[in-house]
Amino acid sequence: MPQFQFTARDATGRTVTRTLQSDSAQSIMDALQAEGMLVIRIREKKESKFLKKLRSAKPVGLKVLTIFSRQFALLVSAGLTLARALSTMEEQAEFPHFRDILADLRRRVQSGETLFVAMSHHKRAFSPFYRSMVKAGETGGVLEEVLDRMAVFFEKELKLRHKIKAAMAYPIFVLVAAMTITMGILIFIVPQFAQFFEEISEGKAEMPALTQFLLDASDFMLMNFWWVVPGPLLLLVGFFKFRQSRWGHILLDRLILHLPLFGKLSRMVGVSRFSRTLGTLIQSGVTLMDSLAVTRTTADNYVLEQGVDYIRDRVREGEPIYLPMKRSRIFPPMVYNMVAVGEEAGNLELMLHKVADFYDEEIDALVEQLASMIEPIMIMVIGIIVGVIVVGLYLPIFNIVDLF
Repeated sequence: MPQFQFTARDATGRTVTRTLQSDSAQSIMDALQAEGMLVIRIREKKESKFLKKLRSAKPVGLKVLTIFSRQFALLVSAGLTLARALSTMEEQAEFPHFRDILADLRRRVQSGETLFVAMSHHKRAFSPFYRSMVKAGETGGVLEEVLDRMAVFFEKELKLRHKIKAAMAYPIFVLVAAMTITMGILIFIVPQFAQFFEEISEGKAEMPALTQFLLDASDFMLMNFWWVVPGPLLLLVGFFKFRQSRWGHILLDRLILHLPLFGKLSRMVGVSRFSRTLGTLIQSGVTLMDSLAVTRTTADNYVLEQGVDYIRDRVREGEPIYLPMKRSRIFPPMVYNMVAVGEEAGNLELMLHKVADFYDEEIDALVEQLASMIEPIMIMVIGIIVGVIVVGLYLPIFNIVDLF
């Protein structure tokens, strides 16, 4: 919604300058005149093109979409028109960039566009999955049901992401802590021991190999302090940036699937997300071919994307969906057997939701197992690192004693 800055004079003759949001300057003038104020000057505050593009480039968070879908469904089911519902959502939007998106949606809907077409102008905010669901809901006249279904879908997706973060957060935190402790010892403690050894032995004692390695590592870090200290952090950030890129997915996704425990977790997450997305789309009235095309965009795994492409090609040629799922070697037997039963019984979407619910429970159990295993392993790793450093620092004492 545009902002207008105005200067007006009230009944007492006092000049007031303020900024308000409104659809037009005329609506502000009418409101001020109703309050007995005389408008002297009013102008729209233009946002720079750079800032406007920067704001529009921001993606909309999953939590924001969840709340929007839930509230939008309630407003539509209460009988409000789409434009009125969007206007209400616009007024209470918390984030400015999402408020701008809602304002544009409202204007486009008021001008006669369908909600699906209006959302197609904001592909950064509304994914192909979201737009396909909205199109199916508008076509079938069940938009409020589809919006409510999406809210449920996003809530489960948020829980799934929380589980993944919970599984990854602890080992990453412990790894960073171990690196920080090691660097702190090498930078601040080892030089003190090196000076002590030099003074006591007067340079005559030969340092053990482990001690010499620690001393050399400490000297190297002290001489290259300004880039060695932030180096691991920059490498970590660079790795995650590369992981999100297309080449990162191509090179790493297959490797991740073969890692112990984490590979199993990644496969479960992929199967759960595939099943729930495909089931939700089919349940909302999207055709199977279109559903598979949209599901591919939500896979977030290159191997699974290639598998969905293969399944879609075979389904287009007339095969039942469970056969290419079986040949792809991505899905466990339980999954494609459940899909086969669903296709035969005519309730494929129900079976897909059951598969997703089953794997959500399996993910919970595996995350707990990972947490119980990782904690003692990481503690042991930190203990070994600190122990090696302590042993390396105290070994020269025996050589120094032999000198006296």
